[in-house]
Amino acid sequence: MSDGLIFQATSAVTITGKKATQYVAEANVTVTRLAKPKRYVDGKRVAPIDGKALPLRLLVSRIRDDVGHVLAEWLWLSNVNQVPAKTLALWYYWRWQIESVFKLLKQAGHHLESWQQESGLALAKRLLVASMASVVVWPVAHSKLPEAQEVQEFLIKLSGRPMKRSKPVTWPALFSGLWVMLSMIEVLEDYTLDELYDIRDKLRTTSPALAKLVPG
Repeated sequence: MSDGLIFQATSAVTITGKKATQYVAEANVTVTRLAKPKRYVDGKRVAPIDGKALPLRLLVSRIRDDVGHVLAEWLWLSNVNQVPAKTLALWYYWRWQIESVFKLLKQAGHHLESWQQESGLALAKRLLVASMASVVVWPVAHSKLPEAQEVQEFLIKLSGRPMKRSKPVTWPALFSGLWVMLSMIEVLEDYTLDELYDIRDKLRTTSPALAKLVPG
């Protein structure tokens, strides 16, 4: 669909942690097909509606690496005529970054869909805490320093999550490990090592079924 368009390099971007270049092409198109409203009347979908032709801009964005390989491609129609194509393409690129944050707030990290706050203020407070946690984890997830890699390995181990060789570090696992670490530090501030060993022994005695699971 994008064949025949002239692409121009517009912005330096990052994709999956690698530097790349965004290329953009555009063409004027006119949509002439019937509109198909997703509305129902008396259980039947509304029939297609004839209308005026709709002039739009077809924009195609390609992300290429240094050797020219296409890493991603997006196509969309826009009725915004006052903004240059390269700016619209960059906005669209950032839109996917925002979508990644939404994914992180939901099932891939903070599980927002399971929150039970009932007021806007309570939800805003929890969103603030979740955002602060994201700010803490972000540099750890992206840093290439040896210290950061050591922290990554430690948090992944604490998370208890199995990781793929192709993706040894994920945001959800880092969040899970960070939560365990913070809980662990709180426990260490309230109990001595001898007291923890004593609780371990009591657990092994109280629950024989778990005795083999609790290190001795």
